[in-house]
Amino acid sequence: MTAYEDIQWELARGWNTWDTRSVLTQVLLPDALGLSFGLKEYYRGTSLRTAQIGRRTEGAEVVTLGPHAYDGSYTETTVSWAGVTIRVQTAHVDGDLVVLVTPTANQQKSALLTIAVGYLWNRPGTVSRTGDVTTAAAPGRTGDRITAVGPAGTIEVYATAPQVDDPYVDIDGPYLALELTGAVGVSTGRARDLREIASIVDNASLDSGDPHAEIVRDAISWNTIYEPSKSRVITTVSRLWNVGKRGGYALFCWDAFFNALLAAVSSKELAYVNTIEMLRARTPEGFVPNVEQGTGRKTYDGSQPPVGSLVVLELHRRFGDRWFLAETFDTLLSWNRWWWRVRRDGDLLCAGSTYFDPEFPSPQDIPRIHQHFGATCETGWDGHPVFEDVPFDQTKSLLAAHDVGMNSLYAADCEALAEIADLLGFGETAAELRERHEVVVRALESLWDETRGMYRSRRTDTGLLTERLSTMSFYPLLAGVGVGERSARMIAEHLLPDDGFGGEWILPTSPRYEPIELKETSYWEGRAWPPVNFLVYLGLLRAGEKDAAAWLADGSSRLVLKEWNEHRHVHENYSSVHGGACDKPNSEPFQTWGALLSLIALMERGEVPFFNNDGGNAV
Repeated sequence: MTAYEDIQWELARGWNTWDTRSVLTQVLLPDALGLSFGLKEYYRGTSLRTAQIGRRTEGAEVVTLGPHAYDGSYTETTVSWAGVTIRVQTAHVDGDLVVLVTPTANQQKSALLTIAVGYLWNRPGTVSRTGDVTTAAAPGRTGDRITAVGPAGTIEVYATAPQVDDPYVDIDGPYLALELTGAVGVSTGRARDLREIASIVDNASLDSGDPHAEIVRDAISWNTIYEPSKSRVITTVSRLWNVGKRGGYALFCWDAFFNALLAAVSSKELAYVNTIEMLRARTPEGFVPNVEQGTGRKTYDGSQPPVGSLVVLELHRRFGDRWFLAETFDTLLSWNRWWWRVRRDGDLLCAGSTYFDPEFPSPQDIPRIHQHFGATCETGWDGHPVFEDVPFDQTKSLLAAHDVGMNSLYAADCEALAEIADLLGFGETAAELRERHEVVVRALESLWDETRGMYRSRRTDTGLLTERLSTMSFYPLLAGVGVGERSARMIAEHLLPDDGFGGEWILPTSPRYEPIELKETSYWEGRAWPPVNFLVYLGLLRAGEKDAAAWLADGSSRLVLKEWNEHRHVHENYSSVHGGACDKPNSEPFQTWGALLSLIALMERGEVPFFNNDGGNAV
């Protein structure tokens, strides 16, 4: 096996929350034996078969995700539904799984805990239930167990409470049903009593440490799943986003690279798989698509911001594996060249959306293919107001503007990829990339607005600067552009002022003096986005603006801890008005890149030495 195949093989082992469909399902890999925990209540006679955080339908369960070890050796979840609340803790012992379920609220007639046992994803195996059944005619009899026989052998599942004989439990196949009049335990391998299970769980529980370290760990751990169609471990942005219209999983482009950085805090292996699997989604045209998902859909019309080379180079600096550079380089180079070949207009790039006929027609493609919205998606700022005055050129398939954010990130990509090429001994390719970098950096200077003291996007049809500003105006610092007098001016006149991008809850993606239309469905206005904070922070580090970087780190910490301390949420985006996030139905409450705010805090404290956190170059 290759080095990468070894990593996937090692990761896809043991009990963990591998199944994206429910946070209450524990799966043993590689056999794919699943224990799916649920509830049946008697007030309405309904059942909860799967549990997800963030569902907003009427009567949906409320899930609080607790600590989660990367390897699944400890997990903790609280679920409230239909007047019933349970705390579910899991742990490992000698390869076995133990589960402690503690009810903290119940109905007058106790709800049942249900445990469906089966081999998932159509994997081979047989499951049967044996033993005595507790009924009204024979109270107190115990001994029920589930026996599963698969490729790895026989695994038995035991419970500490007697089986309840309810033939109307909504489960097909063998299951256990336990009355929740008190705590109950489940174990594999051998029968264990409640005291032993509780002791194992207590010993495995994760100490409450630094909240930022917890946020980074849990955001990644809860969203790391096994993706059965390609037999791989991946970290997705949100479990809820994987199911339904996306067909089981979704890999979003720049999200995956951010996930790799977050995973790298504690797991080199997860960092590598998140990078490599996203790059393996490369299209025949040579670019990494905006999304690849379980329905077979890819966004062949466009990509997302090119942050991959930055991440790959940083992972190499941290871990030093040359094979990882060799594994990723060809796709990174193909992607970099695609931008220059397809999105170039003059000496700079424009975001675009290229027409294609979908092989797998999807309603998700209707508003985006070869349209204005699709082009804004390529910037990572889907439909942001900064693009409102920029038309979409149907002939060129491009937004009619040299976008300051995209070009800054592209320049940084060229620079990082050139260094990777040097490390691999590809001198001619490194020279090609540095020449391209120099062209873009020179052209970026044309986007400086001396009157406003800010870098701004410029329209290609009129030659005028675009009407509105955004936080992307600070991205040139990440490419080493504007360092010195200009960066000092941008910070003093725009970043720090309370009527600019400053204030208590930072960073707004538009300056505060611009009007905010607080629409229920607005995805950007009045919101702070973690990847934006992160990229601006890296730019400030590269510019040597340590005081401004510390200010941003403090604000990012304050923002992420508000929702974490109140709800244990880590959101996709936050209000830049009041600091909350649950006010928006389209702000996912447990989305991986929310943890970038905590990564900033850890970097600022020197606990995570990413991107030369010493005031030197960030790339």
